[in-house]
Amino acid sequence: MEKLPDRPGEDVFPPQPMVDQTRAVCECYADRGGEFEEIVFGNTGHAPHLEVPGDFRDRLESVLRG
Repeated sequence: MEKLPDRPGEDVFPPQPMVDQTRAVCECYADRGGEFEEIVFGNTGHAPHLEVPGDFRDRLESVLRG
């Protein structure tokens, strides 16, 4: 990946563990009586709705149908 000139490196701005952070919030919600289902799409980044739209749509429709 090409870096932007003048952008500080990972020593200043390290990558964030977003999946772990999101999972911790959902687990806290579940501990208090809420429900969630974790779905992980392989080979995707931040936009599974754009990267694997068919898989994403299928899962979303199944949730909406109940």
